Amino acid sequence: MDAPVSTFRCALAYFGFFGMRFWEAGNAASCRDVVPLICTTPPANSLCLLHEQHSTKKSTTSILAGLGWSGLRLFAVIPMAGAEGRVAYVGSYTGFEPGQLGWVGTTEAGKGISVFRFDEATGKLAPTGTTIEQDSPTWLEVDPSGQYLVAVHELSHHTGVENGVGFLTSYKLEVDGGLTKISTTSTGGRGNTCVTFDRTGRFVLTTRYWEGGISVLPFDPATGVISDPTATPLHEGTGPHPLRQSMPHPHGIHGDPKTDIIYAMDLGTDAVHQYTLDTTTGALTPLKDPHDRVDMGTGSGPRGINFHPSLAVAYVNCELSGTVVVCSIDSAAGLSPTQTLEAYPKGYVAEGHPENFGKAAFWGAEGVITRDGRWYYYICRVAQQIAVFSVGADGQLTLTHHQALAPKSNARNLTLDVSGSHILVASQDANCVEVFRINGDGTLAKTDTAQVSCAADVAVI
Repeated sequence: MDAPVSTFRCALAYFGFFGMRFWEAGNAASCRDVVPLICTTPPANSLCLLHEQHSTKKSTTSILAGLGWSGLRLFAVIPMAGAEGRVAYVGSYTGFEPGQLGWVGTTEAGKGISVFRFDEATGKLAPTGTTIEQDSPTWLEVDPSGQYLVAVHELSHHTGVENGVGFLTSYKLEVDGGLTKISTTSTGGRGNTCVTFDRTGRFVLTTRYWEGGISVLPFDPATGVISDPTATPLHEGTGPHPLRQSMPHPHGIHGDPKTDIIYAMDLGTDAVHQYTLDTTTGALTPLKDPHDRVDMGTGSGPRGINFHPSLAVAYVNCELSGTVVVCSIDSAAGLSPTQTLEAYPKGYVAEGHPENFGKAAFWGAEGVITRDGRWYYYICRVAQQIAVFSVGADGQLTLTHHQALAPKSNARNLTLDVSGSHILVASQDANCVEVFRINGDGTLAKTDTAQVSCAADVAVI
């Protein structure tokens, strides 16, 4: 690394540290609305203070906190965004025999986390030749500081794993794109399909899909160490589908970007279960009835959630009904559904289709909203397409068109790059990552395809 860049990084880290120390000594409540944006929705230059979310507060402590976080993010991101481009990490399903996992069609098991260089200018991926071996890292999450990566171990009884066995592993992001293992911690159960951070960055949240619960684990932002769970609640309820909804199956979990509300999307109960996280102890408390759970529609199978970058609006992607539920967000009561839209092409018949491994009326996967809040994308797995929605000024959606994916892709996840100009799609059964440039009119133009066996998720830093 040349001297000017090294000096700049040191200055930013120094300023970031003391900016955060000043914030901690000041009125934290005055900047609680600014810091989460810096952590969760950074534009390419990481100086998120210039773009506010849900807030007009601009106190001195807010500004210093914002610049502090920006300094720390740039300290972490600059090495990754040099002449060789950014770094993309691709997780995968590993250790299975063909046909052993009912939702996986490929016969090629992955090996762990594959590392690529990503060129934002061209949308091209270049393999580095590095693969970090780990059991089924199917969801990858970068911490708010940009210094660490956390990966799930999505284990299940299908491969002989016993009840109560599940793990998260944290890694240090190295300047050369490598990963150095820091800790592996038990989550208390199988089926860790998702891992995210709360708005403070001091807790990681994960699902236990096969055991019907969720877990909260402390995360040390200074060291990257994950500690033992502080909360492991179990859900109750069922849904109408006899195979997919005979018990609770939390599939996604995310913290509200502004408050301490935690949303757990439960595919098995057709509801989003809502909690308050105690950011001191890590305890979870359900919101008071009737706000402890929000119905997403009979047979919907909610899977994940995305938040509008400037409006108090969230988008819940539902797997079994192939729908998106738009919700308003109340700081005390959480979600309130306002619109439900079908994502599949009109008249499309997914039930009984040979590629419908979800075995319900439809089969969807993850969704994502663009950094400017203008476009929302949803994976239609059976149709092998991405549904493209325009986002109105009020946050409501309009389906505009569909983008084809690779044949038999069974895409599992899609990720925005750091600049927000590309979507990287983990096309699981096509054994690849497909890269698309996002055009101004919301259309997608493919820029590259990179081979990764049983690709499940992508993280870009």
